[in-house]
Amino acid sequence: MTRLAHIADLHFGDEDPSLVADFLTRLPEAGVDVVVVAGDLTQTGSRREFALAADFLAAIDPPVVLTPGNHDTPLLDIASRLTRPWRRLQSAMAAHATPRFADDDIHIESFNSARGAQFRLDWSLGVISRRKLAAPIKALSESPAGTRILTAHHPILSPLENRGRARTRRAPRFAQQIAETADLVLTGHLHQHFACPVDTGARTSWFVGVSTAFSSRTREEAAGFNLIDISDTHFDLHRFDAVDHDGGKRFEQTGETRLDRQ
Repeated sequence: MTRLAHIADLHFGDEDPSLVADFLTRLPEAGVDVVVVAGDLTQTGSRREFALAADFLAAIDPPVVLTPGNHDTPLLDIASRLTRPWRRLQSAMAAHATPRFADDDIHIESFNSARGAQFRLDWSLGVISRRKLAAPIKALSESPAGTRILTAHHPILSPLENRGRARTRRAPRFAQQIAETADLVLTGHLHQHFACPVDTGARTSWFVGVSTAFSSRTREEAAGFNLIDISDTHFDLHRFDAVDHDGGKRFEQTGETRLDRQ
């Protein structure tokens, strides 16, 4: 069995230190094999925030698979945002994270659904391009691993059905192709836990979201993360939420769901 930790929307620069410390304490105790970070490591994409995020990732022993989020572009440096939106992230994260991971049991690929700028008013929304998706889809389709996993920051399928903050451009067009290739799709952005199934005929693919990990930028849900146990027949999804504790906060498990793969 393989165990993943699924976190997103860390928003360093607006993080709760008690939650960061609690997560790092729990990680080795939980026996996590791989950590998937589904974007938004920082709040404004500043060098200071990336340094904080790098320190956090450096404290993690298991491999880390990382995909960028819309908050990981420089908010105040418009020139960099337009021409080199991911330079700071790549420089700070290169020693601590990778865009992919593979062993005999699982294969994880990431792709970038965020943009530094777009031809629409809301630059925070996601975009799926055939070009950026092609390589990870090809790698997963050719993988001999028993479980194939794709991660991106923005939702591809969610309970919001591509409305509001879930309006990821071209997601409806590519959702079925992704489901036919990936057994599990891990995303963030909405600060919301969910698990949406897609029946491909041969099996069920699961699209799973998670709340913000550490920040005060909560919406309807508390900060939280997922632990996901992978077996041949199903995924066990363990949900953790932040609760008040002794003047600070810590995570507690608040739910467990079996996601059948057949």
